[in-house]
Amino acid sequence: MKNIKQWLADKLPKHTHTFPLPIADRVELKHNFFALDDQNFLTVHIATEEDIEAIISIEQLCYSGQTPWNRSALLHEIRYNKNAFYIVVTDDQTPVAFLGTWFVSEEAHITNIATIPAYESKGIATFLITELKRIALSEAIKIISLEVRISNQRAQRLYRKMKFENGRIKKGYYINDHEDALEMAMILVE
Repeated sequence: MKNIKQWLADKLPKHTHTFPLPIADRVELKHNFFALDDQNFLTVHIATEEDIEAIISIEQLCYSGQTPWNRSALLHEIRYNKNAFYIVVTDDQTPVAFLGTWFVSEEAHITNIATIPAYESKGIATFLITELKRIALSEAIKIISLEVRISNQRAQRLYRKMKFENGRIKKGYYINDHEDALEMAMILVE
């Protein structure tokens, strides 16, 4: 039997193709902190399974108690989706913001970005998108895309300021209330 296994090993082609690590294992943040205007620092890290409750608590504070991505969906994203990663921002141990994204082909798609109300207008979302852009460029990504509620003019202004452009409107995109979504995209240039 040993001779047959060796004979087969000698006859079969050797596998030289290596599969890339999941994106969450490949990416590195440039900064693991974010400085607030008042000289306090927030901690920034790539999410692990231990951060699921933190992400859910941010969602609940941002979406009137709702969780667009429930526990099982987040667990699947973080544990099994090789193209997904999340960045979480905390103040001491308090979760304050996160960004979720998928890297597929040459596109980074922001699946969710949220900052709790007490920390809005402090530049955290801008920081998260800027960090995502840096990571995307290092992975040869050519476009960052997202959907935003038609009614969320504040977020749309931020995205336009960051060079996202309007795309098409997706009718009835949001499941809970059937609100339309605006697709937006940023073309990346080094």
